[in-house]
Amino acid sequence: MPRKSSNLLKRRLKIAEIVSVQGEIKVDELSAQLGVSGVTIRGDLSYLEQQGYLKRSFGGAIATPALQTDYEPAPLVVMPPLAQQMELARHSMRLIRDRDTLFLGHGALCRRLIPLLNGLKKIRLITNDPESALLANQYIEGDIILAGSEMLRPDGILAGKSLEQALQHHTITHSIMEVNSIDADGTLGIDVPELALAWQLCFDNARSKTILMAATSGAATATIGHLNHTENVIVCHSINEQYQQQLYDADFVTLYTNNECFTWSNRERLQE
Repeated sequence: MPRKSSNLLKRRLKIAEIVSVQGEIKVDELSAQLGVSGVTIRGDLSYLEQQGYLKRSFGGAIATPALQTDYEPAPLVVMPPLAQQMELARHSMRLIRDRDTLFLGHGALCRRLIPLLNGLKKIRLITNDPESALLANQYIEGDIILAGSEMLRPDGILAGKSLEQALQHHTITHSIMEVNSIDADGTLGIDVPELALAWQLCFDNARSKTILMAATSGAATATIGHLNHTENVIVCHSINEQYQQQLYDADFVTLYTNNECFTWSNRERLQE
């Protein structure tokens, strides 16, 4: 299957961003802004609708509401706007390098990162999310390893011994996972207890760990590691307000920000 070109990826990400900001836009307007034909724009919109970035409307597209998908418990999770999710993905992308063996956890934020991996060379991606693996097949040239033998419903993600074995067998240079909470003592929590052991193995074995936080949700039900053992924390503005003082106290520094999203890095680990 031919890979998407960088120009195609940039255009589609730009369309998603425009629709998210404006709320609604016509094909003719997008065609004029981006300098491509209406036929091309309609193809882009169809693809972006399939990926959940927007909804087609008569003659154009409209923004989706704050993302609520089949694999996330809608009553308990409030996701940020799509433009902010994409910015979190761009922050994550700054930390990944050519030839990395990347473990990417499940979730909407992790999926937003996948198209951005297109420009990297010889990436090996390990994931427990079948949807992420299928999406990655369109964008990366390197190895894609789907790990896990037990389907967790209704999430549609994988767990089990084979996932844990994969995380122990491969030398993971970077792991990126979504977490639900950081307790006052620095304990990191998730809401899928069946994945706790695998995520703990990831914390033990990955050379660099990045956690993403953007959703407000109910209490976490399992712990996976500690803030002190984390290299990077990437948060949106609202979450940053909640955890800023705690990150300062844990000796994290702001590595990069655009005032909408923040990348915090562990000062001690930066010096290693």
